[in-house]
Amino acid sequence: MGDRLVGRDAEMAAIDQTVGAAVEGRGSLVLVLGEAGIGKTRLLDEAAGRCAAAGMTVVRGRAVPAGGAFRALTAAAAGLVRLAPPADDARLRPYRAVLGRLLPDFSGSAGPESVADSTIVIAEGILRLLLVSGGPGGCALLLDDLHWADPETLAVVEYLSEAVADEKVVVCAAARDHPRTSDRLERTGRAPAARVLRPARLDDAQIAQLAGDRAEGALPAEAVRFVTARSDGLPLLVEELTAGWRRSGQEAATPVPATFRALVKERLGGLTAEHRRLLEAAAVVGTDWGWNVIAALAGLDETATLTGIHEAAEADLLRVDGSAMHWRHALTRDAVLASMLPPRRTAIAVRAATLLDTGGAGDSDARAADLLAEAGEHQAAGEILLRLARHDMARGALGSAERHLARVDAVGPLRNAWAVERIRLLTMLGRVPEAVRTGTEAIDGAVGDDHAELCLQLARSCIVGAQWSAAVEYVDRAGRPDDPRSGILRADAAYGAGDPQLAAALAERAATVAERTGDDEALTSTLLVAGRCLRQTDPPAAEAAFGRAVQIAAEHGLVPLRVACLIGLATVESLDRPDPPALATARELAGSAGLLVELAGLEALAADLVLVAHGPDAAEPVAMRSAELAGRLHLTGLRALAELLVAAAHASRGDEKTTHRWLEAACARANRPVEVDAGARFVRAIGRVVAGDLAAATRLTGDGVGLIAGHGSAAPTHWWGLWLVLCTVTRRGEDEARRIVDEVYAGRRALNRGALAYADAILAARAEDAARYADALARADALTANCPHWQRILRLLLWEAAVTEGWGDPVAGLRSDLAWHERLGDEALARRCRDLLRAAGSPPRRTGTAPVAPGLRAVGVTAREAEILTLVVEGLTNAQIAERLFLSARTVETHVSRLLAKTGAADRGALRTWAGRAESVGTTDPAPPLRP
Repeated sequence: MGDRLVGRDAEMAAIDQTVGAAVEGRGSLVLVLGEAGIGKTRLLDEAAGRCAAAGMTVVRGRAVPAGGAFRALTAAAAGLVRLAPPADDARLRPYRAVLGRLLPDFSGSAGPESVADSTIVIAEGILRLLLVSGGPGGCALLLDDLHWADPETLAVVEYLSEAVADEKVVVCAAARDHPRTSDRLERTGRAPAARVLRPARLDDAQIAQLAGDRAEGALPAEAVRFVTARSDGLPLLVEELTAGWRRSGQEAATPVPATFRALVKERLGGLTAEHRRLLEAAAVVGTDWGWNVIAALAGLDETATLTGIHEAAEADLLRVDGSAMHWRHALTRDAVLASMLPPRRTAIAVRAATLLDTGGAGDSDARAADLLAEAGEHQAAGEILLRLARHDMARGALGSAERHLARVDAVGPLRNAWAVERIRLLTMLGRVPEAVRTGTEAIDGAVGDDHAELCLQLARSCIVGAQWSAAVEYVDRAGRPDDPRSGILRADAAYGAGDPQLAAALAERAATVAERTGDDEALTSTLLVAGRCLRQTDPPAAEAAFGRAVQIAAEHGLVPLRVACLIGLATVESLDRPDPPALATARELAGSAGLLVELAGLEALAADLVLVAHGPDAAEPVAMRSAELAGRLHLTGLRALAELLVAAAHASRGDEKTTHRWLEAACARANRPVEVDAGARFVRAIGRVVAGDLAAATRLTGDGVGLIAGHGSAAPTHWWGLWLVLCTVTRRGEDEARRIVDEVYAGRRALNRGALAYADAILAARAEDAARYADALARADALTANCPHWQRILRLLLWEAAVTEGWGDPVAGLRSDLAWHERLGDEALARRCRDLLRAAGSPPRRTGTAPVAPGLRAVGVTAREAEILTLVVEGLTNAQIAERLFLSARTVETHVSRLLAKTGAADRGALRTWAGRAESVGTTDPAPPLRP
């Protein structure tokens, strides 16, 4: 009876409902808001018990004043790893490095910083950790005292409030709502999967019930009246006043103080002077920093400290929690602080700051800064806050970094250092005008190295803000030609301004400076810039620059730079091959290092290459992975690109409705690059090609080219070649198209050189030059041989011209390509080949070489479906079939569903029976391996 929860039936019913739903895979967030002493922590305790009883793994964390970024989450994650150390699960692997920033022992290193919003990456990592470590029963994450939490922790909670909706995860969080709840918590509480509980004060009957429970026996009527009158319905005060009554040992009411502060003061009065000093030190510094620090502040030895802790616990001022001691309640600490004179608090704060300041950026250093600020030591506090801000920027906790900088007294000696860090932070946040304004206000008062550093930081801000000339002016004002950053910034500005030749020369000069100074990071950065500049004019030189940068970055452990250089190298390698070795290395490294933004971009690049090489079935799951990851990271531009690739896969299948849906989603994304709007035209053009409407396809590709023609940084897409061949087939501006494709950087790509050769073949055939036609066709086939899917789309246009215009012998080529499309299950393209064969007077053969057995073809089973049916008959699951055929599980599921519909089978068992009764489950030779 003594610990019974009173007056919280509605809240517990809501918690029970939430836990029950989570066990069934419908997770949610419970947010408990209320004043101090209302019983928020007790509700979390009860929620923990209900979750554990339901078979869920339960972990807890709490925020503390000046606890640093992610403090509550770090404690919870550490507890989860101790309870259930996660195996090398594929779901968790890309997030190990970023979780290492919270748990250094988790991944062996803290992991490099990605360009992304690191808070979102950490939030997704926390979710994956909960899913993996929670096991089949699910996981409950309980976070207390979030009114003290840092912005990053609140952002993670907000992310989880939506992300857990379809998972076996419960998040329970508590925070005070006085003086007001943070805007982020209020917004989080409005999420569809969130539930806000606001426990009310107890009524008189509930007060009497709670007091009786805590007294473990009947209370005299006057005692009940006394507790009711003085507690004002606050459960904490009910318990404290009841405990005071019990301690008095008297049957009649004794003069107990009317306020909680007076109650605590009375209990302090029962302690010795040295034990009061111990509690005063604990109140100033907090109990989270170890009792050795508190004992040193109070001037007590170990024996006196332990005795004091025991006496304070007996007086209901402290509580024992395992091996640690905590305040009976946060209000208890506030009351102790209120009993101290300000000079005494200041003296203890300064001494405590000296003990807590380690010279690093841990929680104790953050507390030291708080104590110094409270004591009026603003410069000393500011130096620590600058250190903390630098550390938080390095780990991606930009909200905490901004909070630290806002507290720096930015005057006197700290002004320039503060301005430099403020500019860096605002640039990272994308608030370039504000960064420039901060720098210009500080720069006139800076001299020497401070002035140079401010100028270089302002130059970097201008680069990010595409203010190229202003960037160069700030580099000039810095007056540091021997600083490699000066050369890198100049090269970046020249490249952004559209002068890659000047940029390459400046990057080469900067590389010389970097080599002379031995700055390996700067040298790698200059080679990266040089490679980007040379890529359009001299691909072999660009490949050499990227290759050397990769080597230097690998030698010196510069993982993010190494990935960036590998990406650059892959873009050059992909000019001639669809499987650049650098791409595979970059994907592996980005995944293991937790560089999720880069990984999402690499998946999009891989999807594009797989699409032209192996077709839609192989490319779609890769593009979907990129879109999903980009969506989770809130990278709207990259997500739009990935969705464009999904649309392209459906366009190749002739599925106009699904293509339109994906294009509509991609083109509605904020911050989408110009390639998306141009690509939407190209994707629709593919649909028109499949449908045989080449005039519309030509018009659409022309519109797309018009959008990207003026963008020198646009990717060397294969769509240029499609546009050229369409223009040649339809006789619409083919000469101008040929000139443009021959001049642009994209014309260096093997696929587009192959398209030029196909266009040459068409022109040669029209000129009745058989030798030139044969040579051009052989050259085109050779250039596009390693991208068979795209090769056959381009050849389809050539065959269409041949059939329509009556030249050459397209039948043999059409039959060969028809067999390929049927083998892959590309029914829309196969259908177009059949149409052209009929138009050529040579209808496709239905027997002998038919890739699908007659019994299956009779009910409309395609070659790919027949191949999957064979494996179903063998007893393979969808996942095993997907692995065998290098498809996504979702694609296999779709094919199986179509088989069930076509055969009328009710389930897989019935499907096997049907296949046994059919003639034979014959299939074609397998298509080439499709490895995304």
